[in-house]
Amino acid sequence: MLFCVKTPINQLYVFAMALLLAVTLAGCGGGGDTADTMEPPPMECPAGTSGTYPDCTPDPTPQEMCEADGGRWNADMTCTSAAELEAEEMARVAAATKAAGRKEMAIATEAAETGANDGGLGGSTFDADGAVTGVVGTYTLTIDPADQTVKITDSALDGEDDPKFIQAMDLGGGTTMHARAMAADDDGNVVEEVVVVSTDIEDPTPTAFGKVHTLDVRVDGEAATDDMPNDALLIAAGNIGMVKADAFTSPPGTTGTTILSFQQAVEDNTATPEDESADAAEIMGTFNGAMGTFKCNATGTSGCTVTVNAMGVVSAVSTDNDWIFIPAEGSMVNVADGDYLHYGFWLKKTTAANGAITYNEVETFAGSNVAASGSVNTVRGQATYEGGATGVYVKNVYNPDRTINTATSGHFTADVSLMATFGQMPVSASDTTGTIAPNLLNTVSGTIHNFMLSGGEGNMWSVAVAGTIIPATGTASGTAKGGDGDGSFSATFHGSVAADADGNIPQPGSVVGEFNAGFSDGSVAGGFGAMKMME
Repeated sequence: MLFCVKTPINQLYVFAMALLLAVTLAGCGGGGDTADTMEPPPMECPAGTSGTYPDCTPDPTPQEMCEADGGRWNADMTCTSAAELEAEEMARVAAATKAAGRKEMAIATEAAETGANDGGLGGSTFDADGAVTGVVGTYTLTIDPADQTVKITDSALDGEDDPKFIQAMDLGGGTTMHARAMAADDDGNVVEEVVVVSTDIEDPTPTAFGKVHTLDVRVDGEAATDDMPNDALLIAAGNIGMVKADAFTSPPGTTGTTILSFQQAVEDNTATPEDESADAAEIMGTFNGAMGTFKCNATGTSGCTVTVNAMGVVSAVSTDNDWIFIPAEGSMVNVADGDYLHYGFWLKKTTAANGAITYNEVETFAGSNVAASGSVNTVRGQATYEGGATGVYVKNVYNPDRTINTATSGHFTADVSLMATFGQMPVSASDTTGTIAPNLLNTVSGTIHNFMLSGGEGNMWSVAVAGTIIPATGTASGTAKGGDGDGSFSATFHGSVAADADGNIPQPGSVVGEFNAGFSDGSVAGGFGAMKMME
């Protein structure tokens, strides 16, 4: 049976409105204290950051993560891990150790060369068995006394397209490195040559003009007296290259331009030596860098001429004592250093396509711009020489069983101190017993010390030098001991030993040579040079 309950319409309406009001209040935060205490949901840190909002920090970059783990970030935006770096370093050390061993063999070969077989700059030639057969004589080392620059040339490769030595590095203290590389062969091998040379050449010295060039005429044409000495220089054919003046130039390409003095009046032979215009023809310029004036001193009607070549440079002047140079008051001439040494080494190495290095040859050399002394038979007494050395080195680190663990190599500089004892020094004219112990006569001794290695390795190296002077040739040779066997040295004295006006015989002004030595942890070969110290 179906029962129906009838609800009055008014009651339904009231119920519906009450329900709607309750829902509305709940949606608007109504409903009392519970809705007022609710917190918004937490916000998250944006992508690429970490932490709890709002304290968000940027995530580390790939480079930062790489470096934090001990890796290396590369230019191509990749990371070389710490393990890979360690492997790279081990490979580098192994390669350097192997190359150093090859250099040590080259040093030993150089140490064994003597006399005519000692190659020096440019090395030696070898036969099929590796024996030295001769010395290569195509290399030249020159030093510009004006700016102290060193230049290495090879006359066998002087074509326009041939590789040339260039200064690769200025190592300071008068030491420079020069290098050249040949084109790779069919197997990718590249042959390189390196020359490191030290020189003690000094800057030119400003010197009064009259102390450099002899003033041989007077400006007024009169004969010189004690009270009125010569004050001008005759321009001779041999010193044309020292003549510089704006008036003695012409545009390049004007070959053979002849410039006439006498204010150009001699062009038609209208000037004579008696003309005031001739006396007035003075041209400002320089001679050997010194300021002054050039003046026509001609005695005929042809005047003075200057010929300029295609480069606008003076190439000739009339030579009958026509031109004189009058130096300005206080004029100075820069005098180049005339007594300097050079020493160092040359090496050749081959770098294979895989990066392996083989040192083919090492040679040392030394020289001076002053002639060798020759016989020192008449030289007496002792002289102290101080200077420097430059060469190649190998430094080893050994295992407990004395096998080589690692090795490094490079170039070095060092200090040299030598004492040379020549002939006996008589006590007096009547007492010729002498003041020098007989066992010291004609000997050389000293040390090569304070080795500075290009790789910065610490060392306690010192070489004791001891040898004999051969008076007839002005040379010396002997041992060079570094603590591991006997190395050797050879030397040549330079500088005149001719008697002066009073009959005094000077001692040689310098000594240069080569040496090699072994240490408990390495070996060296180099050249040295030293100047005589003032007493």
